[in-house]
Amino acid sequence: MTLHDSVEDCCSSEYGWMQNELCATRSNKTTTDKYWPDETNGRCFRDSETPAKDLGKLLFNSAGECCLTSIWWLSEAVCLAASGDAATASATVSGTGKFYILWEEEQCAKDEKDTLAKTWDDLYDTESECCDKMPWVDQEHCALTS
Repeated sequence: MTLHDSVEDCCSSEYGWMQNELCATRSNKTTTDKYWPDETNGRCFRDSETPAKDLGKLLFNSAGECCLTSIWWLSEAVCLAASGDAATASATVSGTGKFYILWEEEQCAKDEKDTLAKTWDDLYDTESECCDKMPWVDQEHCALTS
């Protein structure tokens, strides 16, 4: 058995697959105020509020950094809102004002604060241009109404 001078030394020597800070906090039976990604649900958690059970998770200084790095397929605003940081989400992104297709509804929506497009959505300058991409939908029923 190897003895180490500190928790950090033990973590870096014996648990290289784990981020050193996460290893050290768990070894001390504590949490950290950093954020970890839940890729399955598209959100980031503050470790001190919802401790990471998967010790292989990376930690980030902010929910925004976590979202941008680990939940890259969602817009930052959508990820921040899902992470419980709606104030930062609305301050960070308010949408492009362009239009995109909601395929399930077969309608076009405006990329704005309440209906943000995903990063993979094609954006169109006008509602008409968006609706033209679905010629089987009647123009009168193409636009999403709130």
